[in-house]
Amino acid sequence: MRARANALLWLLGIVITVAAFVVAMRGVEQNDRLVADLVRVPAGCATTVDVSASGTYFVYVETKGRVDAIDGCDNDSRTYNTDRAPDVEVTILDRAGDVVDQTSDDTVSYSTPSGVGRSISSFEVSEPGRFVIEVRSATQTAVVTVGADAAVEKNRLVLMAVMGVLVGLLMMAIALITTVRRRRRPQSTGPVVMYGTGSDEPSLTWAPPRPEDRASPSN
Repeated sequence: MRARANALLWLLGIVITVAAFVVAMRGVEQNDRLVADLVRVPAGCATTVDVSASGTYFVYVETKGRVDAIDGCDNDSRTYNTDRAPDVEVTILDRAGDVVDQTSDDTVSYSTPSGVGRSISSFEVSEPGRFVIEVRSATQTAVVTVGADAAVEKNRLVLMAVMGVLVGLLMMAIALITTVRRRRRPQSTGPVVMYGTGSDEPSLTWAPPRPEDRASPSN
């Protein structure tokens, strides 16, 4: 019964671990779509963004990605890939034309096939609405992205996958320890009569059978 339970623990651990890796891949794909959907604004341009939900949003400087042509801006569709993030100045205006306060924040970064960037600030949206984002920079090729937290480690599917992997590995570790202990457990021994103990009567003790004491196989 214990051997069967141990085998079941092995099987469950493997299944959970494999399923967790599948979920992790889905989470990474979901994160890549999130990065692809970020609003991209090139330097020297102002664009209007409709924000549909309240919450915390981030302003990123992107060093690798692609920006499409924007109406009213002097830019063409292009790709970019730079080693160093350029200095930028970003102004956000709400629908009333008031400047939205930004908090310096460089704690969020992303790296996906759709883009690579790091946050420079965050801002709060209390009411959904239309916002204008203006970007200025001495580097004309600079591109800013705006959107939600795009860090892959914040993705719910990825977090679930990490927990799944830990649970699966723990189950397999327990099964491994149980298997090793069962194999090391001493087997039943036979009686051996010992002489030369200093007494007239032989003493009886227990010891594992010797290889030479085993019966040879019958033909």
